[in-house]
Amino acid sequence: MGWPIAPSPTRRDNSAVIVAATLAVVLLVACLGVAGRLLLVNSTKTAASSPASEAPLFPTRDHSPTASAEPNESELAVQQGPQPSAYPATEISDLNRVCDENVYYPESPKRAGRAPHPVVLLIGDGSGLRYQNGTYYFDEGLSKRVEQTWASEDPKKVQMVACLDRVSTGSTIRRCKYDDPKPITLTLLRAGWRLRVYEVATGRKLLDKAMAGDDQACPYVVLAGADKKIYATVSNKAAVAALRRLVNR
Repeated sequence: MGWPIAPSPTRRDNSAVIVAATLAVVLLVACLGVAGRLLLVNSTKTAASSPASEAPLFPTRDHSPTASAEPNESELAVQQGPQPSAYPATEISDLNRVCDENVYYPESPKRAGRAPHPVVLLIGDGSGLRYQNGTYYFDEGLSKRVEQTWASEDPKKVQMVACLDRVSTGSTIRRCKYDDPKPITLTLLRAGWRLRVYEVATGRKLLDKAMAGDDQACPYVVLAGADKKIYATVSNKAAVAALRRLVNR
């Protein structure tokens, strides 16, 4: 009778060795990967914190703006020139922006074709507010057609904006006394004005004219400030005379 043969442990041991070796390789690769990533992070941080005199390990391109950068001439021209409005003019007060904000309205009609060319007169009296003068043209007539030419209330029909601003003051002309609503005496001063006319659709300046406050009579109705001073204004006739050529030709 032969001796019983015990099962050989060789295959099982080899499998265990192969499995162990495989795990070791996987762990080694993983560790190398982590180590590589850690090395890359450290290299990046070292390069970022290195003095400026040391050259970086890799060439870099920095596209961030610097504080010393200045706009070029074309950029300045865009910033300083008239800017188109993002919306059309729907009220006469919208046209104040043509005078005060260097804005134009591309959807408005150009000053083109046959005359007359509608205009509105917007006055800045130094108070920070601007208002439309809707009566200065009365010597030209009172018809609807004349009104729509010189003081339209529809901004979609206006081709030109006339900006009349008080720019200087002078000596005393006279004292003006009023009784209503209570007695008050106001000082009427000489004043200088500037008239600018713009094409609404393009912002193109059509006229820039210095004008004197030639209406030196005490006004019938006046808004008195705390300083009790009022100023000579540009007369209606002078305003119409300055605008007539642009309107009628």
